[in-house]
Amino acid sequence: MSARAAFLRELIGIGRRAEGDEVPSSTRRTWLTLPLSGQIYVAAVVVVGALSLATLVPRTYPEPSLFVMLLVFACLTSTWKVNLPIPVENGSTLSVSYAANIMSLLLLDVDHAVVIAVAGAWMQCHYKAKQPYPRHRTAFSMGMASVTMAATGFVYESLGGPTAPTDLSSLARPLVGAIATYFFVNTSLVAGAIASSTSRTFVRIWREDFQWSGTSFIVAGSAGALAAVVLARGQHWKAVLLVTPVYLTYRTYELFVGRLEDQRRHTELMQQLHEETVAALGQAREAEQALAAEKERLAAALADMTRLEARQAELLQREQAARASSETANRLKDQFLAVVSHELRTPLNAILGWAHMLRRATGDDALRERASRIIFDSAKRQAQLIEDLLDVSRIASGKLRLDRHFVDLNTVVQDAIQVVQPAADAKDIKLTLTCERSLGAFYGDGTRLQQVAWNLLSNAVKFTPEGGAVHVRLARKCNIAELVVSDTGEGISEGFLPSMFDAFRQADGSSTRVHPGLGLGLSIVKSLVEAHGGSVRAHSEGLGRGAVFTVRLPIAVTMASDALPTAAERDAEPSETASLEGLSVLVVDDDVESREIVATHLQESRAEVVTAGSAAEAFELLHRRRIDVLLADIAMPVEDGYSLIRRIRASRPDVATIPAAAVTAFAADDDRGRALRAGFHLHLSKPLDAHTLVAAVAKLGKSGVRASV
Repeated sequence: MSARAAFLRELIGIGRRAEGDEVPSSTRRTWLTLPLSGQIYVAAVVVVGALSLATLVPRTYPEPSLFVMLLVFACLTSTWKVNLPIPVENGSTLSVSYAANIMSLLLLDVDHAVVIAVAGAWMQCHYKAKQPYPRHRTAFSMGMASVTMAATGFVYESLGGPTAPTDLSSLARPLVGAIATYFFVNTSLVAGAIASSTSRTFVRIWREDFQWSGTSFIVAGSAGALAAVVLARGQHWKAVLLVTPVYLTYRTYELFVGRLEDQRRHTELMQQLHEETVAALGQAREAEQALAAEKERLAAALADMTRLEARQAELLQREQAARASSETANRLKDQFLAVVSHELRTPLNAILGWAHMLRRATGDDALRERASRIIFDSAKRQAQLIEDLLDVSRIASGKLRLDRHFVDLNTVVQDAIQVVQPAADAKDIKLTLTCERSLGAFYGDGTRLQQVAWNLLSNAVKFTPEGGAVHVRLARKCNIAELVVSDTGEGISEGFLPSMFDAFRQADGSSTRVHPGLGLGLSIVKSLVEAHGGSVRAHSEGLGRGAVFTVRLPIAVTMASDALPTAAERDAEPSETASLEGLSVLVVDDDVESREIVATHLQESRAEVVTAGSAAEAFELLHRRRIDVLLADIAMPVEDGYSLIRRIRASRPDVATIPAAAVTAFAADDDRGRALRAGFHLHLSKPLDAHTLVAAVAKLGKSGVRASV
C-alpha cells in the first residue's frame, strides 16, 4: 500500500471513529431496514447514553463563562470537518472536536464534559452533511458520545485526575488512562454497531479497522490536555494561540482531501478512457474473428439442421412408440377389467341362479343336493379369486407377511397333491410323486409354500387334457431343494415364456378362451418363492409338448431333519374341530344372513349360540348372562366392533377377560393388527368355512386363554 493510500485510510478511520460518525452498516440504512440485532444494539446504546446524560447533567454551573466557551469551541471544531472521498452511503467525515472534549474533562468535570461532547456530536451530524442523517443515526452518535465521555471521566477521576490541572507531572497517569478509555470505548461501540449489522465478527472489525488508529487518539488527546493546562495556569492568550494549529490541521486535511478528490476524478477519467480503448480493441478483434468464422458457422448451421432433422425423426418414432404403448396399456387395462368382471360374475351367477332354484324346489331332494353343491363350489371359486387379488395387492404394496418356522417340504407337497387330486381324477389325469425322504428342514411359511405347490399343480391339471399325466419330483441338490412339476399338456409358446410370471398375463386373453382365471397364479408363485430366497423358472418345447416348472429353495443346513415332528406326533396333536359342547358363544353381526350361518355352524358342533344385531345389544347381553366366547363383526352401524371390544376390555373383570375374535371382511394385514391392538384375540376374515370357524372357537374356549393369538 502507498503512503498516500495508507494516510487516506487513517483519515477515513479518524473521521469514522473519533467522532462517532460511522453508520452501523456498510451502507446507509433506515431504521426499518436494519436487521433485528442492529436495531437492538443501536437502541441499547441510545438508552444507555440517555441514562448517562440524565444522570450526569450538571445541576449548577460554577464557571458558566468557561462552560459556554468550551461548548462553543466544541461545536466550532465539530464544524471543522471534511467529507472524505468515499461512497456517500457511509457519510464518513473528519473533524477536530476531540481536543475540545478532553479540555472540557480536564478544566471542568465529567458532568459538563458529557453535555459538551453530546452537543458536539449533534453539530457534526447536522452541519454541512452530504445528505440528511437518519434520526436513529443521530441518536446513536449522541448516545455513543455520552457513554464514551462518561466512561472516560470515570477512569480519569478514579486515577486521581485533578480538575483544572497546572502540573503536567500529576496529570500524566490519569491522562493516559482517560485517552486509552476514550479510544477503546469509542471504537468498541462503533465496531459493535458494524458487527450487529453485518456478517463480520466484532474482534475482526476492531483489529482490522480500529486498532491502528490509537496513535491519532494519543496525539489529539495530548493536544487537548496541553491546551487545558495552559488555560488552568491563566495563560489565556497562549490557549487562544493553540486554536491556530488546530485550524491549520483542519485546513491541511481539507486541502489534502481536495487533492485526493482531484486525483480520484483524474484516475476515474483515465480508467474510463482505458476501458473505452480496450473495448474498442475488443470489438475490432471480435469483428475480425466473426468474419473469419463466418464460413465455420454456416457449416455448423448446416450440420445442426441435419442433426435436428435426425432428432425430429427420432422423437417422432418415440412418440409413436409411446402412443402405441399407451394404447396397449389401455387395452390391457380394459381387458383385465373385463376378465375380472367375467371371472367374478361367473360364480356369482351360478350362486344366484341355483339359490333361486333352491328356493323354488319343493320335494326334489336330488335338485336341492345339486344346488347346494354348486353354490358351495362357486362360492369357494369366487373366494379364491378374491384371495388371489388380495395376495397380489399385498405383494405390490410390500405387505406380504410370512409366518416362518421349520417345515417338511415332503408333507407340504403331499398336502397340495391331496387338494388337486379330485380335479385330476375328474379328467382321468395320472398324478405321480417322486420325492426324497431326507430333504432336511426348510425355514419358511408352510401355508404359503403349499400355496406355491397347489398353484403349480392346479395349472398343470387345468392345461393337461383328459388322459394326460402330471409328474411331481422333489429332490435335494447340495443345499437346494428342487420341486419340479411337469405335464403333458398344451405347452407354452416361445413368445409367451418371458412374460409367463407377469400378473394378469394369459396366453389366451380373448373372449373365446377355454380356461378361466385371472392370470395371477404364476405371478403369486414367483413372488412367494422369491420371498423365501428361492427362484422359479418355466420351460416348454413348444405348443402341444407340455411344460416344466422348476422351483429351487435353500435348505437350512444347520437344522437336522429329526427336528421336525414325526407323523405320529402330528396325529397326536389335538384336533381343531373338536366338539364345542358346553361352550356359550355370542355372535354379533348386523347382517342377518351372516349371523345365522355362523350360528348354524356352531350349533352343528353342539355349541350354545346367542346372537346380537348391534354392539349395544351385545354389550347388554354380556352383562346379563355368562358367555364363554365372543365373535363380533367390525363394520356395524352406530358402533363398530373396535369400539365394542374396547368397552368390553374396560368393563368389569368377568366381562373384560372374555376371549374374542373379530369376524370381518377387512382382511388386510393392517386390519388384523388393528383388531389385535383393539383387544381381540383372533382375526378371522370372511368368507369363513365351518372347519376354521369351529377350530377358532374351540381354541378360544380352552381354559386359560386370555392372551392375543
